[in-house]
Amino acid sequence: MTPHTSRRLLMGIGSGALLAGLATRSAGAQTPAPLRILLLNPNSSPDFTKIIAAEARRVGSPGTEFVEVTAPFGPRYIGTRATIAIAGHAAVDGLAQTLASGQQFDAAILAGFGAQGVPALQEMAPFPVVDMLTASVGAALLLGRKFSALTGGARWVPMLEEQIEAFGLGSRLASVRSIPLTGAEIAKDQDKALGLLAELAETCVREDGADCVILGGAAVAGLHRRMADRVSVPLLDSVATSVAMAELLARVATRPPKAKDALPAVESVGLSEPLANVLKPTP
Repeated sequence: MTPHTSRRLLMGIGSGALLAGLATRSAGAQTPAPLRILLLNPNSSPDFTKIIAAEARRVGSPGTEFVEVTAPFGPRYIGTRATIAIAGHAAVDGLAQTLASGQQFDAAILAGFGAQGVPALQEMAPFPVVDMLTASVGAALLLGRKFSALTGGARWVPMLEEQIEAFGLGSRLASVRSIPLTGAEIAKDQDKALGLLAELAETCVREDGADCVILGGAAVAGLHRRMADRVSVPLLDSVATSVAMAELLARVATRPPKAKDALPAVESVGLSEPLANVLKPTP
């Protein structure tokens, strides 16, 4: 079997199936317990949520339950710094409402590539919270010396470059490139984006020296499988990679108890009741 063939085979294995196999071995061949993972879409678009949930269920481990929550307000599509800020509030509010319902989860995914606010979600949640950009970049570092990130919409290029630079990984970044279609346009017709993404991914390899390419955003979820034979380096799907990371952390990370008075109580105005209670818990 050639290295090229081996890579194609690995790319065809669902991330969840691979993790389940590893977890089973580490548990002495016992079947791992089912997981419950929250998919928190910071866009207020139900169409994006459907794409995210479909890919998560395709690649997740057998038995993993995914519960999707769409941002209760805010932009349908995140594409500017202002919409990033608003979506961060919406994601925090969505998590507060979900926690107030009494539901239990093993992990959560902030399902927006470049969406910010994970530290706030981690402060609130009694379980691991991962985001698509961080999970994908972390995986990319294990696949080669340099990586590229592809997404939809030119405005995302400098914003993603800034975030990756803030990680301290500028020297590992080959490039950030985008196709002319926005995430909203890609979500309506993924086929229109397929050829553009495949061509641009190979450009990242040929011109930028990328050893792997991240396909970033909910709108492009699942397209890596259809592009695999047209790109000469590994492709990482940001949704699938985040599912793998969330399942991994849910299984291996310990959970120290959160002190009830760990955060100072803060008065607020105009927030939803669940979020206001997070800031100032009712006695």
